[in-house]
Amino acid sequence: MISIRDIIASSVTNTRASQEILRDEHVAQVYKECPDLAEVDKEIIATRANRLIAAIDNNTVEQRHSESLMDQLTEKRTRIMARFDIAPDFDELKPLCTRCGDTGYFTNKKGMKQVCPCRRDDIEECYRLSGMGDYTLVKLDNYKDDHFGKASHRAALRKKLSEIIIDKDKAEEHPLWVLSDGVQTGKTFLAIYSLKLAVNLAKSVYYLRLDDLLNKYDEDLEDAKDCDILVVDDYIAAMTMTGMVGTRLNAILETRQAMGLVTVIVTSFEMSSLISESDVRIAGKLKKAGKIA
Repeated sequence: MISIRDIIASSVTNTRASQEILRDEHVAQVYKECPDLAEVDKEIIATRANRLIAAIDNNTVEQRHSESLMDQLTEKRTRIMARFDIAPDFDELKPLCTRCGDTGYFTNKKGMKQVCPCRRDDIEECYRLSGMGDYTLVKLDNYKDDHFGKASHRAALRKKLSEIIIDKDKAEEHPLWVLSDGVQTGKTFLAIYSLKLAVNLAKSVYYLRLDDLLNKYDEDLEDAKDCDILVVDDYIAAMTMTGMVGTRLNAILETRQAMGLVTVIVTSFEMSSLISESDVRIAGKLKKAGKIA
């Protein structure tokens, strides 16, 4: 599957190219302002080439001459740079982002690994590839617990979900969780917010609605099996008895449970009805699920 880690890793080449472009532009500007430095650097390059050829030809006389000349040029270069106050590393590659050093990650105030804001485009692309393309308006910085009323209640739900995401609740003990709340209480909004938070903490995620299992091919569901956190939204127990929905969901849950990966089922129904009305294979797993309520 494509995770934020994969996306950042694949962008290393582009980052390197951008670094080189900026370095070359800066070097050109320095040479324009200080032609003497440009001339010395040109002579240094030529001397290095002569020294290499002499070494290949085993010409010890020319080698000694090249080494002596190199020492003179290096000293001259140092004097020029000091006179014009040119930084010693002016011709070296510099990171584009000082916060993450172009790694894509930094350690936040809580000591956790976090995706750097400089990777905003990569983050947005990851949201889309992780099934959240329809939720571009859900932003981490505009979330409020009182969006749908009952601020304290929603704050408790958010806190619990956040703890699950950052592994304060062991996934091995409760790989399956159920978030149950009333109709039109912002459950989807909260689930998307939590998944986006997980992406920003460098975790792989996937979002799907239960009815997506009706119209997806089996190979399209592979991403749901091995991501760090999966959310199955709009869960209706009776739907697991329809077509291949129950079979597909059970296969996903079996794989994830074996790997100790977190799955959160989001529903408007009480746990008792979910257990009594779901496909028997899924009902057995729901009995052992942790509750977010």
